Amino acid sequence: MTRFSCWLVASLLVCVSALTAHAQSRTVQGSVHDADTGEPLVGAQIAVKGNPTVGTLARDDGNFSLTLPMQDVILVVKRLGYPQRELAVTSGLTTLTIVMHKDVLKLDQIVVTGQASGISRRNLANSVATVDAEQLTKVPAVSIENALQGKVAGAQIQQNTGAPGGGNRIRLRGTSSILGNATPLYVVDGVITSDVAIAPGINRVTKASGTAISVANQESPINRIADLNPDDIEDIEVLKGAAAAAIYGSKASGGVIMITTKRGHAGRTEFALRSGLGTARLASKEGSRVFPSLAAAKTVFDPNNTLGDAFWSTAYNPNNNFSYEDLIFGEKPLNYETALNVSGGSENTRYFVSTLLKRDDGIVKNTFADKKSLRLNLDQNFGSRVSLDAGTEVMRTSGDRGLFGNDNAGNSIYYTITKMPSFFDFRQRSDGTYPLNPFYPSNPYQTIDLFKNRELVWRIVNSGRLNVNALQKGAHEVRLSAVGGVDVFTQRNDVYSPPELQFEPNDGLPGTAVSSYGQNLQYNLNLNGVDVYTPKSWLSLTSQLGTQYEVRDLDQTRTVGQNLLGGLAEPSAGTVRDLENNKMHVEDFGVFVQSEALMWERFLLTAGMRADRSSNNGDVAKFYYFPKFATSYRLAQPHIAFLDEVKLRAAYGETGNQPQYGQKFTALNSSSIAGIGGFTLAGTRGFSDIRPERQRELEGGADFAMFTNRAQLELTGFERNISDLLIQRTLAPTSGFSSEVYNGASMRVRGFEAVLNAFPVQNTRGVTWNTRVNFAMNRAVITKLPVAPFLFSTAQVGAIQIKEGQSATQLVGNDTVAVAGTCPAHPVDPTVCATRKVGDVVPVYMGDGNPDYTAGLGNEIRWSRLSLYGLFDRQKGGMLAAGTWRHFDLGQNSRDYDAPSPDPTKTLGKWRTDTYLRLTRIYYQDVSYWKLRELTLGYDIPERFTNRFLAGGHDAKLTFSGRNLKTWTNFRGGDPDFQNFGGTPDALQRNRELGAYPASKQYFVNLQVRF
Repeated sequence: MTRFSCWLVASLLVCVSALTAHAQSRTVQGSVHDADTGEPLVGAQIAVKGNPTVGTLARDDGNFSLTLPMQDVILVVKRLGYPQRELAVTSGLTTLTIVMHKDVLKLDQIVVTGQASGISRRNLANSVATVDAEQLTKVPAVSIENALQGKVAGAQIQQNTGAPGGGNRIRLRGTSSILGNATPLYVVDGVITSDVAIAPGINRVTKASGTAISVANQESPINRIADLNPDDIEDIEVLKGAAAAAIYGSKASGGVIMITTKRGHAGRTEFALRSGLGTARLASKEGSRVFPSLAAAKTVFDPNNTLGDAFWSTAYNPNNNFSYEDLIFGEKPLNYETALNVSGGSENTRYFVSTLLKRDDGIVKNTFADKKSLRLNLDQNFGSRVSLDAGTEVMRTSGDRGLFGNDNAGNSIYYTITKMPSFFDFRQRSDGTYPLNPFYPSNPYQTIDLFKNRELVWRIVNSGRLNVNALQKGAHEVRLSAVGGVDVFTQRNDVYSPPELQFEPNDGLPGTAVSSYGQNLQYNLNLNGVDVYTPKSWLSLTSQLGTQYEVRDLDQTRTVGQNLLGGLAEPSAGTVRDLENNKMHVEDFGVFVQSEALMWERFLLTAGMRADRSSNNGDVAKFYYFPKFATSYRLAQPHIAFLDEVKLRAAYGETGNQPQYGQKFTALNSSSIAGIGGFTLAGTRGFSDIRPERQRELEGGADFAMFTNRAQLELTGFERNISDLLIQRTLAPTSGFSSEVYNGASMRVRGFEAVLNAFPVQNTRGVTWNTRVNFAMNRAVITKLPVAPFLFSTAQVGAIQIKEGQSATQLVGNDTVAVAGTCPAHPVDPTVCATRKVGDVVPVYMGDGNPDYTAGLGNEIRWSRLSLYGLFDRQKGGMLAAGTWRHFDLGQNSRDYDAPSPDPTKTLGKWRTDTYLRLTRIYYQDVSYWKLRELTLGYDIPERFTNRFLAGGHDAKLTFSGRNLKTWTNFRGGDPDFQNFGGTPDALQRNRELGAYPASKQYFVNLQVRF
């Protein structure tokens, strides 16, 4: 055969083969739509089951075209927010309409269960709370913690101040430590992210606690998770207990909050713009005393006529009745917020870009918070096996929170207001001067105008995830992933208290300037291998092995200058100078292994182990092991009319709580004796064998899907036992030290949680109604305490007592013996009462700082284009000291000071101030409350208007909303959410509020448009 003949035959064979193949394939035209709205589902993925390389994406109009073989096939359809569908397509079918129902209960949502794996919520064996973007942004919030309030069962979120910019503390499932860190671990797109709170450095001005330049628990600092932009968040998963958080080992006893940011999706470029205005008003006030006559005023403020008749002739005006809370906290700011994001891409390259401009001015003049951020998330597929997901966010936050909180120098603004009589005009005069306050060391108007407490933070968070499908052969699929990132920020604080302020010369050093600089560098890298083995159609085994390396580096430097020459606002201008310098460097390394078996799509078994070592431990080379076990079983169609499915679950896990940095070392203090430098030993001895606190948690529960997947009820009970708790013991004087922090105590926490998500009405005559209810309670008991019981603070002003066999949050105060030889109710030590006389003081248990329960109730109703959403937040029980009210009394200035009292010889205010050191509970009150946390009224603007006035906007919404609009409570003394004074920085608190920046009601109007 000639060469030409060979070529001809080969060509004919190729043509015949092509024609045969064409004859054996067909083109299927179809569309994908939402079942309720009929909207096209852009970017929906359609692929052949068992052959995912044969597939396509739905276009902008929801249509798609797919070439399929002539045989019967099964198509798998996926779209974010919708359950996966499988459709049988017969050999002769060429057109197809696919309708998808929203996953309203999110049962098919994938929840993280390992470092590089997850499981659908339908089979999840733990209680994991998830808050999605829609729930998170119902009402604008200053921080993600504020946006979570009332939405997560078992999460207690309290504010340390009402100032703009945030400042929150969050506890998951109650108390988890005594002296250690109790805040959750934050993980953003796989990057462990800092939530450190660096105090600005105002203690040298207020002298609230000793002579240090800065004392964090006295200064209400902003916790840095507030830097994040809530609009960028796709969803938040809250791992509340050790049974779920064991994957993070020795850093997770306070729980883990996992934040996933938004990503781009294949399809046309889409723009989303939200722009709004807001304002704020004082939420509540204490009120002050009205003096009916000059004689009454002089009796209180100048009983010896020291100020003289000439002063009083002008100082007292019977027509004056200034409400300084209304005046000083009466700013009506006009705030703004604009968020823009752009997303889109192709099947191989997807992007999400967002920017935020936000300005919140406070209800006090010259206080503000300003936030700017820019985020870029980029996802790239390199062929069918390798993908890279990268993200970066740059943030700039700044603010001024004024001068508030505890104060021992007579200058804190709210502290001073409690001593200001309503008849005296303290406002700035027309000539620019400020009246001298003859009743207290400062004039708050002058302080507000001249005092500066500025903060500036630059921050960048980078994250990256490299995924490699290393093997896909037969029953095996092997995936490799590397996840890592860097979180770095610098924080600059400048405090300036000018010499001309009234209180400044009182210490003989007029003028104070503090300059603080903090730098945080934090990075981690995870390497993981995952093997998915499916030997049978009914069995899937997912195993993984991974490592994690993390470094945390935090440096803080503060410089203070007093007696400022020339009034210069720099520490270098002071004739008296001081400095502080703190450095922290921690390195952690961990190994994680886990295996999950899913059988018949309903029975799950999980076993895993985390091993950690840390430079914070006494033995830096020793690994500590944290196991986890979990199982769940779904009973499909349990033959009960309203039940669709019942899932039973149980889980056990262990986590740790690292020692604080430096607790294993004995510090050396530099000193100078007769001009010769040297070192002295600190009073606290380091503990060389210090190790992580260990939490063991057993969790069990049941989940019920009901009413044709219209409702889901989740019931969870748990018990956690925490051992090796860090406590402080007193050492013998002969040791040369006064105390030592070591591992020695134990605690048990029991609790119950219930969550109901229901959608009773779904698009019935245009009406949709959904409701979410959560309930939680927990109780903590000290089960082992090898040292004597001890108090945080003193019983005179109320304190938490740590005592074996008692609640870890019980409050002790003073009470008075009424009958000789007998005790008041609930004495701490009943044996002492036999010798007590009438009027003697005896320590007693006043109650518990932990609430009896917390709950949240959210409802949303949609009708046609209108929507109404509301969230009520509930707390029952708990106790809090009303410090602001107490200081109104101490200033003889409270609104009911002149009311009758139990002692007919004294007014009520006088009786309280004479009695509270002997009857502490006078100012400790029940903090039960109902709060209208969020409220929103929305209107979907018709498309005919958006096309005409918004240049192509196809989806627009106008909303009117508010936050913290109304509180129903008997608590007197400000917002019952506040915990702003004293206590251990992270773990326990003193349950007090005192002179904090007051809470405000916030109102917003927003326009949201998608193009």
